[in-house]
Amino acid sequence: MTEDKTKFAKLELKDEGFVTYGDNNKGRILANGVIGNGSSFNIKTVLLVEGLKHNLISISQLCGKGFKVMFGPNNCFIYDAYSSIVLIGKIVNNIYLLDLHHASFNIHYLLTKENDTWLWHRRLCHIHMQHFNRLNRK
Repeated sequence: MTEDKTKFAKLELKDEGFVTYGDNNKGRILANGVIGNGSSFNIKTVLLVEGLKHNLISISQLCGKGFKVMFGPNNCFIYDAYSSIVLIGKIVNNIYLLDLHHASFNIHYLLTKENDTWLWHRRLCHIHMQHFNRLNRK
């Protein structure tokens, strides 16, 4: 899932409903499409979600699309159908973060921007944004 239309190689606009996040907030699904460079690495059926601040990848959906994911104690490896490593993730604060700067292909379409708000959101144990904004005002 992403909020950035420019990341898509192909995009089909649809009003498909909502996704529900872990804190029970919802994001409206605007479209779905293909993200990738057109040749060596493509992820199909990626959702364009309104208001999403970070790009999210579902491991179960990657596996359903033919990728293989292997988890270790400190990292994970994502393989394509040819058993080549396409992405490596490392565990940070109990979450696997993909190392997009050392990928073996051009992955600019997977990058997301981050600001201080989201940094503090994580530092405060993913506090709900309404509470975070109240803290910020006071």
